[in-house]
Amino acid sequence: MFNEFHYQVRGRGHELDGTRGQDRTAYLSGRGIQVLCLADGAGSASQSEFGAQAVVEEGCALLIEQFGQFDTSADAEQARQEILERLHERLAGVGRRLGCTFADLASTFLAVAVSAERFVVVHIGDGVIGYVKNGELRVVSAPDNAEFANQTTFVTSPDAASSTRLFRGATEGVSGFILMSDGTSASLFDNRSKTLAPACAKLIEAVAVAPTRQVKSPEHKKRLRRVVDTRLREATKDDCSIGILARRS
Repeated sequence: MFNEFHYQVRGRGHELDGTRGQDRTAYLSGRGIQVLCLADGAGSASQSEFGAQAVVEEGCALLIEQFGQFDTSADAEQARQEILERLHERLAGVGRRLGCTFADLASTFLAVAVSAERFVVVHIGDGVIGYVKNGELRVVSAPDNAEFANQTTFVTSPDAASSTRLFRGATEGVSGFILMSDGTSASLFDNRSKTLAPACAKLIEAVAVAPTRQVKSPEHKKRLRRVVDTRLREATKDDCSIGILARRS
């Protein structure tokens, strides 16, 4: 079906002030479903990296378990609510374990789940999700920044339910998806024109043509990580994370 690549790197700003990176990514496959999730922990939240890790793990498991339901449900609002409730349950457990508040675990949430014929996309907050369909690079979901570039919705926000976006569709003609945090989007997304950089299509293609044989550290992933570590990371002080699902050539 689809090859995957996901990676996060601590931003230069966090490195300079000695703080932890807050972006997290995760991938999971099962039951004929492949899921890629990405979360950007809020800089204002003291334990946001733990919240980000929790939602990407729980998001992957949830979308494999309930992919069919989310894809076919006539009540999209109910589906969005179920996704958010599941993420909140996981965060509540993390909060109890760490002895922190719900708000301390704030992060965004981006997810793409695919079967052989269908896809489900979920997006809360900033960051960007795009895809290549019929050879054309398109934005599936743009950043949710309201009036100000440095403000967004988090999984823990009071208005998260109304801000959660859910998209469903057919994978026919789709050659790949790309997810990115706002740090990565500084290089790969034009906020003024709301368009993705052509480099996104090249990154998807690089994942698509990668060898499928299992090796511990594939060369193509090393090359892609170097791109993130150098070109993307150097364009921002923020953490950079990226996820790609690309149809195998």
